Amino acid sequence: MKKIIVLLLISLTSILFTACSSNNDSDPPIESTSLYGTWDLDYYIQNGDLIENVTCSNQITYVFSNARTYTKTTFAGEGSVNCSVAVIVNGTWEYLGNNQFRVTPNGSSADQNLTITFLDNFKKFSIRYSSTDTKVFAKRN
Repeated sequence: MKKIIVLLLISLTSILFTACSSNNDSDPPIESTSLYGTWDLDYYIQNGDLIENVTCSNQITYVFSNARTYTKTTFAGEGSVNCSVAVIVNGTWEYLGNNQFRVTPNGSSADQNLTITFLDNFKKFSIRYSSTDTKVFAKRN
């Protein structure tokens, strides 16, 4: 009788552990849960130097929509008082997998593949443009 009870307990335990395994199939894809929104340049690393005080002329804002369009806005000026929009680029984006995104400006056949690494629980992402230039963007609330 003890053998039957032990076998039942072992069987029940194994069933419970397999029935409770995580199922990531219901997790939404990364492009629909993480990239949408407005992202401002938070800081950047250039030639090994950490630059946390982003001046107006270095400021970049990305807006990624769920319609797979984006807007990239750069700014010009000195300080925060005389800062104004310099260039606005609109285009489309697509998720290629493995944190790879392709952005294509409207009216251009030249597209750019970006490797976006999400940080801080998807509140920030970084883009490494070259071995000496990495920019980190923070999501607006």
